[in-house]
Amino acid sequence: MKTKVIIPVAGKGTRLRPHTLLIPKTLINVADRKIIDYIMGITKDIEVDEYIFIVGYLGEHIE
Repeated sequence: MKTKVIIPVAGKGTRLRPHTLLIPKTLINVADRKIIDYIMGITKDIEVDEYIFIVGYLGEHIE
């Protein structure tokens, strides 16, 4: 069975300003990892075939 994970990361992160003025909130480091790494870590126990990111604000920074 193919599993796709959809992750919405389109918000501006205004509550994290000034950190989110130049980079999206999902790429900010917390402790030793980026926020997106924590989000994707939730799926570590399932076999994921594809991650789909819904991007918006500064979305060009996310590949």
